[in-house]
Amino acid sequence: MSLHEPIRRCCCSCFFFFFTSLFLPSTSSIYVAMAAASDMPNCRNECGGVLIPYPFGVGENCSRPGFDVFPITCNNSFVPPRPYWSNLEIIDINIATAEMRVYLPVSHKCFSSTNQSADSNWGWSLNSSSSQFLVSPTKNIFTALGCYTIAMLSGRDNGTYSTGCISYCASESEVKVGDGKGCTGLGCCQTSIAGGLSYIAFYFNVDNNPSWNYSPCSYAMISKEDVIGNMTFARRIERGAPLVLDWAIRNNGTCPPALSSGENGKQQQQAACVSPHSYCLNATNGPGYFCNCSDGYAGNPYVSNGCKNVNECDPSFYKENYPCIGGKCLDTEGGFKCKCNFGRKRDSKNSHICQPVLSKPAIVVTATTCAISILSIIFLFLHMEREKRKLREFFKKNDGQLLQSMGIKIFKKKTIEKITNNYSTIIGKGGFGLVYKGAVDNDQKVAVKCPNPISVDTARQNDFANEVSIQSQISHKNVVRLLGCCLETNIPILVYEFIPRGSLYDVLHGNGDDSNMTEHKLSLDVRLGIAIESAEALAYMHSSASQKILHGDVKSSNILLDENFTPKVSDFGISRLLSIEKDHTKFVIGDANYMDPVYMKTGLLTEKSDVYSFGVVLLELITGKKARYEGNESLPLNFVKSYMTESRAREMFDKELMCTEEVNCLEMIGDIAVQCLEEDVDNRPAMKEVSEHLHLARKEFMQNQGKISCEEADEIAIDFPLSHQLSPA
Repeated sequence: MSLHEPIRRCCCSCFFFFFTSLFLPSTSSIYVAMAAASDMPNCRNECGGVLIPYPFGVGENCSRPGFDVFPITCNNSFVPPRPYWSNLEIIDINIATAEMRVYLPVSHKCFSSTNQSADSNWGWSLNSSSSQFLVSPTKNIFTALGCYTIAMLSGRDNGTYSTGCISYCASESEVKVGDGKGCTGLGCCQTSIAGGLSYIAFYFNVDNNPSWNYSPCSYAMISKEDVIGNMTFARRIERGAPLVLDWAIRNNGTCPPALSSGENGKQQQQAACVSPHSYCLNATNGPGYFCNCSDGYAGNPYVSNGCKNVNECDPSFYKENYPCIGGKCLDTEGGFKCKCNFGRKRDSKNSHICQPVLSKPAIVVTATTCAISILSIIFLFLHMEREKRKLREFFKKNDGQLLQSMGIKIFKKKTIEKITNNYSTIIGKGGFGLVYKGAVDNDQKVAVKCPNPISVDTARQNDFANEVSIQSQISHKNVVRLLGCCLETNIPILVYEFIPRGSLYDVLHGNGDDSNMTEHKLSLDVRLGIAIESAEALAYMHSSASQKILHGDVKSSNILLDENFTPKVSDFGISRLLSIEKDHTKFVIGDANYMDPVYMKTGLLTEKSDVYSFGVVLLELITGKKARYEGNESLPLNFVKSYMTESRAREMFDKELMCTEEVNCLEMIGDIAVQCLEEDVDNRPAMKEVSEHLHLARKEFMQNQGKISCEEADEIAIDFPLSHQLSPA
């Protein structure tokens, strides 16, 4: 088997490692031509298309002293010829960065099926201790390839520096075919190298290879960081991997001090930097320095007059980025200046930019802009006047002056937005619109009721206005207090005190947004308190207010509860004011599940209609059922039917309240509810009587519970000297 057979088998096993294509740096042709200048008139400065600028040279006595230890030769046996430094092929030499790229042979060690070392090449040991070259630690990286590889690198004199890495892969399937992403960690490894390396050598710390059948060879190299790319490794092994060497003028250590100024006042050349308009830079890798041309100049600073003025105005220099924006570029020695075109002036911050000045087109644009601005101001003024007129109309339409005289606070629309934090927290919704939670300046929580202009018809607009009018005349502790309103909308926005526990409906039936609401199991004592105080509020509306008020929509969702379960009657949108002489009104729409059957037939709303609806609420309190439950079952109809039996509807009572002491009280409340639900309105009690008899039921309940004494019970009886049987009003 030939020495190259393992290498061929390695390639055929699909163990591929990819390398970037190598290109000359994209340097302007101006810089390339200038850098090629030589101080040696009889020496070549090019070989096979590769420029060899001074201080380098092809052949003996063509390089600067210190660069001639390994003179550059031109091997004409290749087509085209190839330049070599020592025995390394040169890729290119960069004067500006003081770098030289060369092809460094790749070290390898291969094994045969007998696990014997079949082919080895320890590569090239760079020893430039007597030259000007050091391996670049920033542009190169140590790379090892193979599935069973321990590769090492030693450097510096006497091997005082050593590094390496381990490359491993368990099977052929783990070898990542090059995808342009570099070393993946399977079948390859990489590590950085130290600076100041003038000597390097490679070796492999393995004597066998268990993966010989799919990866018989191990490889090691120092090369450019991006070397793994778009060509298989096997195709590049013959020529080598690109290595970047840093070179410098190292015999003087650092940049020498500047010589004295000449007669013309310009700084003279420094040591190796012989060209005018050049300067010295200290090397970053090892001792020494290198030279560069000053800004505005390009070429070879190591050659007399090698730094030439660059014509920044030449299209071949600036290509697509013209240096003078809005002007004409004029080249100067070591720079350029811009002459602004007509109608432009030099920018105060950047002299290479010409800004337009005021011109005829600019005057036209300015005049047009001014005209548009004036028209905009006039339009804005007219729009503001129109809005003010609308606000005045809304204020008048919604009885703003009357409300102000009654002590109702009038809020601005912007204030409402601030109170509700831009309408961010919804706490209720319905056909009328939405209710938002908010807070006024003193951190008092409020509920803001906003109508939906899309769904609110003329009748509902009247309901909102009616609600303001009704609530402005009610002052009772068990009625939700209206704090103010906003009249800057077609339909008023109402601001109420905030009632935290939501509605009685939510608490009884567990439909509240507050997760804790479903956890409240109301005792009979609390339910009685809710019933009594709600009845007192309705009785006040019917008889004690300045005008008789019919609610028209009494239901559990319109009775709100505060922290202490104190009820607050709310939602007076469809309520009606009656004079003392009148006893009914027409055309009021409420919830059909609570609606008085007589009102549904006649369309006449009376105070006994509120009594009927309240009777349904009483049934909800003692049964825990909704007015319409289990699909389409009617609570008032089913309870009245059960009440007529011997059990007196006990089977419908809330099971949580069915202890011996509470049954009698439940039956008393049931009696009151049944009287409220009488079909004949004349047989229904007034709300005042309902309130009084609920007080008596509570007295008896508390006496049975031992919560009041007999003397206290007698006092309650004196206050409400009515019989247990309700009498019709």
